[in-house]
Amino acid sequence: MRENRRAVAAALALACLPFVSLADEASDGRLQPCCNARVDAYRNFTRQLLANCSRWVEVRYRESISIVNAQKLSGCIATGMQDSRLQLEAALRGVRRKAARSALRSYQISFESALAGVAPTTDEPAAAYDQRQSSLRHQLAHAWTRFELEES
Repeated sequence: MRENRRAVAAALALACLPFVSLADEASDGRLQPCCNARVDAYRNFTRQLLANCSRWVEVRYRESISIVNAQKLSGCIATGMQDSRLQLEAALRGVRRKAARSALRSYQISFESALAGVAPTTDEPAAAYDQRQSSLRHQLAHAWTRFELEES
């Protein structure tokens, strides 16, 4: 059992190393990492934050929606807004193109809308909540794709 855990841990550690390729070679011959670690950390942070805040909402299909802990949900959303803005500032320092910075700010706006949208409205049917969540996540994915296009 321990050997399996060690093997999995080693595989994960290797998978998380920044990848380099010959196409990323700088003019002086040194290899550059292909990924922007600050931007990747920001994206992963926003994804995890949405998942963490969503766990305080329980959707009962064909019935209603209940909030498991309203205080924790509102706290998660409030601190998430603040923390994501700090992460955004760090990510923006790693982006060189002006259009890409603008697209990343647009992603932050979409993310804040999605995060605020985790909280259900009063007497919202489960189907409407699911549809709204799907729409917000689609907008978020669209904003990230725009950033990726502007960055390349």
